[in-house]
Amino acid sequence: RPAGGARRALRQRLLARATQINRNYLPSKWMLADVHLSNFEPAKAAGVLEAARKLNPTSEATLGRLAACYGMLDGLSGKKPPKRMTRLIDEAEGRNPHCGEFYFALASSLDKGRKYPQAARYFARAVDVMPQLVGARGQLGLMHMRLGEEDAARKVLDESFDDDPFNVRVNNSLKVLEVLDGYATIETPHFIIRYDAAKDEVTARMAAKYLEEIYPELCERLGFEPPEKTLFEIFNRAKNTDGHGWFSARMVGLPAIHTIGACAGKIVALTSPTSIKQQFHWARVLRHEFVHVINLQQTDFNIPHWFTEGLAVMIEDLPRSAEWDAMLARRMAAGEVFNLDTINLGFIRPLSSDDWQMAYCQAELYAEFMVERFGRDSIGKMLECYRDNLGTREAIERTFGVKQEEFENEYTAYVKKIVDGLSADGAGDEKIIPKSFAELKKAADAAPNDMTLAAELALAHLERGETAKSGPLAQKVLEKEPRNQAAAYVRAKLLLSIGEESQAVAMLEKALDRERPRPELLKLLAGLKFRAKDYPAAESLYALGAAKQPSATEWTKALALVYLKTNDTKKLAAVLERLAMAEADDASYRKKLAQLAFDAKDHAATARWAKDSLYIDIMDLRMHKLLAQSLSAQSKHAESAEAYKLTILLDPNDEELRLALEKELIDAGKNK
Repeated sequence: RPAGGARRALRQRLLARATQINRNYLPSKWMLADVHLSNFEPAKAAGVLEAARKLNPTSEATLGRLAACYGMLDGLSGKKPPKRMTRLIDEAEGRNPHCGEFYFALASSLDKGRKYPQAARYFARAVDVMPQLVGARGQLGLMHMRLGEEDAARKVLDESFDDDPFNVRVNNSLKVLEVLDGYATIETPHFIIRYDAAKDEVTARMAAKYLEEIYPELCERLGFEPPEKTLFEIFNRAKNTDGHGWFSARMVGLPAIHTIGACAGKIVALTSPTSIKQQFHWARVLRHEFVHVINLQQTDFNIPHWFTEGLAVMIEDLPRSAEWDAMLARRMAAGEVFNLDTINLGFIRPLSSDDWQMAYCQAELYAEFMVERFGRDSIGKMLECYRDNLGTREAIERTFGVKQEEFENEYTAYVKKIVDGLSADGAGDEKIIPKSFAELKKAADAAPNDMTLAAELALAHLERGETAKSGPLAQKVLEKEPRNQAAAYVRAKLLLSIGEESQAVAMLEKALDRERPRPELLKLLAGLKFRAKDYPAAESLYALGAAKQPSATEWTKALALVYLKTNDTKKLAAVLERLAMAEADDASYRKKLAQLAFDAKDHAATARWAKDSLYIDIMDLRMHKLLAQSLSAQSKHAESAEAYKLTILLDPNDEELRLALEKELIDAGKNK
């Protein structure tokens, strides 16, 4: 049985085959409409269903889906459904007062289009008109869970389980509610945090404080405040299931979500950072998911998947990773990029993990392009369009005054400029030939006077361990082009293999082109200088690499080693800060920055980096202490006292911590 995107691709092929065999087969038309709805294409789905309606004008499965399409197209924000949707409802109920299948199809289709509140309404209607329709009650319970209405969910899920004890998602959701029964709650002015008090007290209290800190910024940035408090639930290991399993079951009723956090518009669930081995910046996840909460609600759940994800990633305020840059360059070269008509497929039906990552990357780039090309207020204007129930094509025309095709052309040029900048970094003056060894050898044999091809072939021989072939070929190139970087690199590697380090260094220095350095040559020469303890030269070379390949963190990491060796704490802090921004889930850089700042008595920087390290490694007692001490040194005694309270939770037997807490409480009282 194929998995993931392969299974979805197979389903599409089988669907196409079914249509070829019998073009009037209704289930294939329903499935095609469902595909369009999942891709936020209600107009296309409506076209399929209107044709299907002619085949069977009374099919409730067809009419329910069509009613959902009309609702999504005409707007669902009012108390009453729009006219076309109302006509179909009246028709269905007039023909059959117990038209549960109609309402079930209607609600399920709204669910596919992420219209969760309206889906819950019509699942409830399906239960009312046809109580014996078992699936509707289960889906209603799951929808209540998705909307954070857990008391209502429990009642409906219990009833559903009595009707159908074999529904795995219902059963799992009831188990989630049992786990939540034992959870503690923190309530703040804008959030409700539920968590395992025995395992996540520190995490929950830090999360509550962090969320309140970012609330004003994100609401102002997006121009909307949720009318109700947002529910956050942090899941840890319980009943022989890890936190990620409970998180997944909380969101979809199945233990299989590949993310760490997720949002359904009114509720956010999160895998506890203390329940899994892999560290992640859990505060960044909270920030990302709360952006979803805001723009899903502010658009009445009309925002398409790509735009909410693009905004959430952009508002993380982090640079693109080197992995995303490499993927972007590779897929642009291959012509394997999404556009606004296909990008949602990368999220909901990716054919590979690469597709999924590319969808996130491009979604962020779309949002960044809007801001750079049309100004920061363009984001708010697009969100207003979605709130007004416009599709993406219409939203672009109203917001930017251009057709979608023109917008896409400008976006493509924007991305191409980014990719061109990436591909130019460190390319050297020799053209790097991206061919297989056989193709490279054939090309070099056909053009024996092409020194670029000859040098690349020499390098390929070296990588294959064929030194007897690589050496003479590289020497031949150097006789004609003494500064050919690829050939010099090959010869230097061979000289090093026989212990001729000084000659190798001289050859590399002679060939190095500082304007367009060959990365392999630059890395080798810098490493030799570092090994020889010529730290100024090593620093200069690694800095050159970092300047030419800013997205490649290996150069910055090497610079950090140089500054560690030379005890240059000021420069070390600067490169560690760059590394911390580039590698958002690595606590080690932040911990070192906190220690450096503490040693330099820079208390504000100590607090910043200690806190940021705890957003990744929440259990680090040393960082909790540094945070508390640095806040005290800034006379922020109330905050310091809170930090000491969390530290004591981790080490309740440390009397010095308790004394420090008492002092901070006294000082905080004096400051009132």
